[in-house]
Amino acid sequence: MNHRNCKALIINRVYLIIFIVWLGFIYSVYASDIVISQSKTYNTNEDKSVLNVYTWVDFIDPEIFLDFEKEFHVKVHIDYYDDEELMFSTIQSGSGRYDVVFPSDSLTDVMLKSGLLSKLNIRRIPNIRYLRDKFRVITKRKWMGCSVPIDWGVTGIAYNTKYVTESVDSWDTFWRTKYKDKMALLNNSYDVITVGQKRLGYSLNPANPSDIIESMKVLKVLKPLLQEEGFMSYSKIIEKLKSEELWIAQCYNGDAALVNEENDAIKFVIPKEGTGFWTDNIAVPIGAKQKQLAENFINFMLRPEISARHTNYCYYANCNKKAGLIVKKEILRNPYVYIDKKEIDRLGLYEILNPDVQKRFNECWAELVKY
Repeated sequence: MNHRNCKALIINRVYLIIFIVWLGFIYSVYASDIVISQSKTYNTNEDKSVLNVYTWVDFIDPEIFLDFEKEFHVKVHIDYYDDEELMFSTIQSGSGRYDVVFPSDSLTDVMLKSGLLSKLNIRRIPNIRYLRDKFRVITKRKWMGCSVPIDWGVTGIAYNTKYVTESVDSWDTFWRTKYKDKMALLNNSYDVITVGQKRLGYSLNPANPSDIIESMKVLKVLKPLLQEEGFMSYSKIIEKLKSEELWIAQCYNGDAALVNEENDAIKFVIPKEGTGFWTDNIAVPIGAKQKQLAENFINFMLRPEISARHTNYCYYANCNKKAGLIVKKEILRNPYVYIDKKEIDRLGLYEILNPDVQKRFNECWAELVKY
């Protein structure tokens, strides 16, 4: 090899080394950018808005929350309760903890009177147009734009025909001593007082405080006959009906329908004296940190397809006039979910009680719980 070729070879090797070093530098910069980019993408989850929801156990399909998260690029944090009076005291104890709650119609009345609910911006909830007319009327008359109903149901009697062979068609059933320790009432003041009111032939919505006192007296006679001598959450009643530890129980119609699917011996009846017709509502507590996002969620829940999915999950009839085409046919035909029109005549809607009656109501319930 001559001197010129040797020199050229050396120069080429130098260029090659420089080129390799340059490639290494470019790669390190590019790799660094990738790491930084991945880190930013990962951290965006921490920057998402969070909707804090407080709802009933086994009430909303978890997939509905996931779909809302995906569509609105937010996170949904959920806490659960099976006693709405616990929910009430939680909201009452401090504002700003939750953005969305699901009170029953009767508790909505109390929360509204207590100043615990925010006025909704209905312009952000255009899907309210899908509410059936009767529910729109109730919403406007009772809750003044502070709450929206999503489903409705009734409180009746679930019983196991394997152990209860006689006719069950009256609230009087709970005073049959032979079923002592095999019966339960719901841990809900309105549901329990209704049993006393209806047994005495009184109105669902008493106008006289003395009616509440009379109802308490007959309920005190009943209480020792109940299992555990107390009142049970709806979720506990469901489990004890399934396990056959309970033979007779005050029960919500949707819960009875679900238990009946697992055990056909469990039947449900609306007592002949009548019972309460109620709605489950969505509301935004006062001081909510994500009010606009909460209103977006309410609008989301009122979409016909979401309303139908809600009914398919929890077995409560929805308030949406467009959802019927999407609800599963077997649920639409289920008489425990969609109550027969003949039965509806025996249903009463809970109304806001006069202050003196409400005061006596609260006092009697507290006394009955301690009794």
